[in-house]
Amino acid sequence: MADPTGIDVSYAQGLFNWAAEKGKINFGACKVTEGLTITDPDWVHNWDAMWSMNSTHTFPRFGYHFFHASDNGVEQADRFYNTVKSRLLSGDNLILDLEATESNGTNDGVAPATTAARARQFLETLDRLAPGHRVLVYTSPSFAAAGNCAGMNSWALWVANYGVSKPAVPRPWSNWTFWQTGETPLDTDRFNGTESQLLSWVRMPASR
Repeated sequence: MADPTGIDVSYAQGLFNWAAEKGKINFGACKVTEGLTITDPDWVHNWDAMWSMNSTHTFPRFGYHFFHASDNGVEQADRFYNTVKSRLLSGDNLILDLEATESNGTNDGVAPATTAARARQFLETLDRLAPGHRVLVYTSPSFAAAGNCAGMNSWALWVANYGVSKPAVPRPWSNWTFWQTGETPLDTDRFNGTESQLLSWVRMPASR
């Protein structure tokens, strides 16, 4: 199958019924933590329910952390990893959700260069804590274009770009790996490749 599809959820969807998606999607993601104080109350339900999707085919799962640039990046990575590590298996993946939180397009009112520097600290820390697991950056073209993602081209891009036939790829990236194609009624996503390429990319083991 070309362009495998998936969804991503959070507590906003309540106790999401993953079983209803069996046979319809190829991967899934859920929110785990935010900043230094928030843990998604439904993340364990979502994480474990994504595991049950393996009964029809091998199902990659992704957990994400919503970044706050006003908080320490290293501490946020530590908290995210320590929350998810007891349930982290080979083939699981971790995402930095890096986007605007304010009407002026900033994250917590922090300057783009500072946001990028703190986010890179997060990514570097997560790479160190979770070797062997893919770490990605989720963002939008406009937020990245403002300089909030400077120096992140070493990490794969999960780009949010709606209502287009193909996503814009903001600097510093030259290509996209995942594309959030829409947000109504759920966030919908696509992988840039085939299903076998997806499983290879996430380093999915032969069995798990």
